[in-house]
Amino acid sequence: MLEIAMMLPCSADRTLFVAGFAMSNYALTFGRIAKPFNPLLGETFEYVHHDKCYCALSEQVEHHLPISACWVEGKNYVYHADTNIKSKFNSGSLTVVPTGVCQVELKLPLAFLDHDDKKNAGAACQLPHINEAEGYFTEHYKWNKLTTNVNGIMIANFWIEHVGDLDVLNHHSGDCTKITFMQLGWTGHNKFKVTGEALDHQGNKVYDIAGDWTSKLMAHPVDATGSATQEAETIKCPSHMDDTVSADDAVKYAASNSIQVPRTPFVLWKINDRQTKNNTYNLTTYAMSLNDKPAELVPYLCPNDSCFHPNQHAMETGEYELADTEKSWLKNKQQVTCCCCEQGELKA
Repeated sequence: MLEIAMMLPCSADRTLFVAGFAMSNYALTFGRIAKPFNPLLGETFEYVHHDKCYCALSEQVEHHLPISACWVEGKNYVYHADTNIKSKFNSGSLTVVPTGVCQVELKLPLAFLDHDDKKNAGAACQLPHINEAEGYFTEHYKWNKLTTNVNGIMIANFWIEHVGDLDVLNHHSGDCTKITFMQLGWTGHNKFKVTGEALDHQGNKVYDIAGDWTSKLMAHPVDATGSATQEAETIKCPSHMDDTVSADDAVKYAASNSIQVPRTPFVLWKINDRQTKNNTYNLTTYAMSLNDKPAELVPYLCPNDSCFHPNQHAMETGEYELADTEKSWLKNKQQVTCCCCEQGELKA
């Protein structure tokens, strides 16, 4: 979705698609009720996708309170975030409140700065970083994470619910997209439902948003044309974008192959087939591949990479007693190490 956003000349459209990207992260939590592994202090995770030309790195930077930070860099975007989680019990449910911030920076063709809808916009909220030599400028987006409720604890029928407003702000233009995750009512109404709106830099509504965070999100232009029964269009990133190998190539491709958003209702985001029926933790096929460590890759990984986590591998193979033993050993080792650091017995 970030690659599509880079090819949209209108800043309000770009903000809408960045918001769709932000919302899509929550879809992967559906059915994932098992407690995740607690990373050790200093534990890292690194991933490189050669076909899509992006790399990701995350690290547990603090243990009490647990704080994680991540950095993802593609040809035409950077995504970075930090997460500090606080939790509390409320009458049969667990409420998880993250306090971190998520940010995206898009590299856009300089031609998009002179798009017609921006000529009378007034001064920018934040001046973009302009790289004239390589022909692009950088646009900055930011949003906070949602509150998550784990319901059904008292009756042992767990299910996850995200609630609150996901406000994605374009710091350069002032465009804003708000997606509201609705809370379940007493009658079961609004379960997984989301609504929202996209506003341009002048505060005018340009899109209505509706759907649910588990499957699909629709965007309705306020000036929509065409028949009400017309099938909703799905916007896809051109396949040739994958052939670009650098940020310079991607920017040039976007400049000459910009995408115009239809003026009829369209699918902003739709989940892929999950294929999770035959695994214990309801993981997607992609998620299950992330802990793999081929022999040829091992020499290039940090020694504290999470793919070396012994109790994770034991859980994957169903060796639960071994996993529990390894977990206790790692936890005790970390406590001793942290204690030695605090007393000055270990040098940084």
